[in-house]
Formats: sequence, C-alpha cells, structure tokens
Amino acid sequence: MRKIWLRLHRYLGLTAAMFLLLAGLTGSIIAYQQELDAWLNPDLFESSAQGSVLDTGELLERLRHDQSKYRIVSLPLNREAGKAARITVRLAEADQPADADELFVDPVSGKVLGGRIWGACCFERRHLIPFIYVLHYSLQLPGEIGLWVMGSTAIVWLFESLIGFYLTLPKQYPARQTLPNRQQPLKNGWQRWAMAWRIKPRAGAMRLNFDLHRAGGLWLLILMLTLSISAISLNLRDAVFEPVVSLFSEFTPSPFDTRERRGEQAPVEADIAFVEVLRIAAAEAGKRGWTKPQASIFYNASYGIFGVGYGDNQGLGLSYLYYDGATGAYLGDYVPGSGSAADVFEALQLPLHSGQIIGLPGRVLISLVGLAVVGLAITGVLIWLSKTKVLRVKHRAVSS
Repeated sequence: MRKIWLRLHRYLGLTAAMFLLLAGLTGSIIAYQQELDAWLNPDLFESSAQGSVLDTGELLERLRHDQSKYRIVSLPLNREAGKAARITVRLAEADQPADADELFVDPVSGKVLGGRIWGACCFERRHLIPFIYVLHYSLQLPGEIGLWVMGSTAIVWLFESLIGFYLTLPKQYPARQTLPNRQQPLKNGWQRWAMAWRIKPRAGAMRLNFDLHRAGGLWLLILMLTLSISAISLNLRDAVFEPVVSLFSEFTPSPFDTRERRGEQAPVEADIAFVEVLRIAAAEAGKRGWTKPQASIFYNASYGIFGVGYGDNQGLGLSYLYYDGATGAYLGDYVPGSGSAADVFEALQLPLHSGQIIGLPGRVLISLVGLAVVGLAITGVLIWLSKTKVLRVKHRAVSS
C-alpha cells in the first residue's frame, strides 16, 4: 500500500510542479503588490496638489463631468493629499473599446493622473504587478479556464501534501528489531520519525536534496495546507469549496445570492446617488455603534447593489453594509468573523492566503513560504530525475 501512495505522491507532484513553481514565485512577489506597484509607478500613485481633499460628492461630480465615458464602480473614502485615489470604473457604453478600468485621481484637484486596465499584459511597469497578480490565480487564461487550472492544482497540492506527510511516517517494525546485516537494532518509530525533520548538511547531493524536500515539507505542512485550502476557496468557491463546507455548516445567504446576475452588456443603473447611500449607511452604522470609519463604497451594476465598507484591510478586512441601487433600502451586511461556522471559515481564507490577517509580518511569511514552495517543487523533480537515472543505469547493466 505504501508503494501505491509513493507513486501517487510522485506523479501528482510532477503534474503540479510547474504550476506550483509559478504560483510560488508570483505569490512571493504579490505579497508586496501595493508597495511594488507604487514604487514602479510613482506617476500614478503620488499626487502633487496641496490643500484639502475634495469631499466625495464634489469628486464624483468632477469625474462625471471630466470622464463622462466612464461610470464609477468603486472609490476609496479614506483619501489623503499626496496619495492618488484608485477608482474603479467601467465604460458607460459597454460596446466601446475599453482603455482603462482603473483611474488614479488626485484627491485634492480631482485631476486624473492616469489609468490602466487591471491585469493587462505584460511587462511594462504600469501593468507588471497587476499582470503578475492575475497570472498567479488564473495563468492569464480566458474566462474560467485559468481559475479551474489553478484551483485544480490547489486540490492536487492539498492531497499531495497529506500523502507526503503520510510517507514521512516510519514503517512499522517490531520494537527494537534487528534486521539482517545490521549491527544495531532499529530505533523506535518516534525516534525514526524525528530524523525526518532534520537536514544532514554533510550528506551527498542526492541525500541533501531528499532531506530538503522531506524536512521542508514537514516544517511547512500546516502553512501549505492552509494555502491550498484557501486557494480552493478563492478559485473554486461555488464548485468545490461551498459544497464541501456546507456538509458541516450552512452559509448565510448574502444579498448577491438572492438576486439574478445581469451581464456587463445590461447593467442595472442606480437610481440613487453614491453620497445618498453613504448618508444612509452612516445612520445605520451609528445605530449599530460602529466607530470605525467609512473606508470605501462600490456599486455592483450586475446585481444593482451598493456596498459601503467600514474599517481597514488589516485582520479579516472590511465590514460591509449593502443597499438596493434603486431605492436605497437596506439589504444586509457582511461582518467578517460573524455568522455561522461556514461564514467564519470562509472569511478567514483570503486574509490567510495573503498573510494580511497579521499585517506585514504575515505578508513576509507568505512571501517566504512561496519561495519555499518553489524549492519543494524543484527538489521533488530532482529526486524523480535522480531515481530515473539510477533505474536507467540498472536497466542498462541488466541488458548488457
């Protein structure tokens, strides 16, 4: 039975190796996406106008006047002088060719500093970090193909990690048994398993490579399981994650779950202004005793729903209040860490995957784990190549 698991581990690993190598490399970069993007594009992220920032109503009015070909999707509410506001937009006329879906706006003057299409190809500095971000989770493949490829890779990675852990467990020998041709009796199971966690730096190249792969996999097991499960939740939520988690706990339906999605070609136009939604949300937040500030607002035209975010992106992220785009009626909320066990478990996935759950230290950790995954993929392939080479030599010796 152990041989079957070994072969499964080997071939699952070989199947996923290239994808894991790519995911590890890109993940280690996008852990610092905000900082790297701003460093590469100071002309977009830094604004020069001095003075007080425009209030949200005036900023929106200027954008509607100066950028009438766009409709606003989302904008930050915690704007400050010197830092451009990143505003998500869509073309007002969907049949027109898109030249930007993200605008960088001076929060003091309202001047548009530049724009770009998020995730567009390829290595020009304005597009590099978003391109790598999309490459990380979808390989830049069209539609849902990339999501399925990387989501399936995450499933393989999950089982591959568990099988690898099983294979590190010691074979069952009778206690203190002495095998033929051995002068010393075997150590007990726990003593032998403890050796699997160690790397022998003075060993030969093949042995060192094996130790790095085995010990590295053991030390990183919990983190790899966490990342693989969270990747499944992010890429295959409806197809895999939700059905499996629902076996143990029910999800609380969100306002988006109770409405039919409209396509980009037939958006639901809002009949209520952004600033009016902010006023309504502020009143609701006051009733709840929320002291955290409004952080962002979005309008999802595919569902006709406004969302107002509160708090910051640290920890579990923003809390949201949802409102109908036609009437301004309250539709529900999203408060990470509340609700059913399934709701709480899902809310943890993105903060865990990004490391943002503990801020910068978490992002640094995720970046290092990404590089370690690259190392595990490479050492795994090298182990297979070395064993294949040995088998070929033996086969030639027998044939001769």
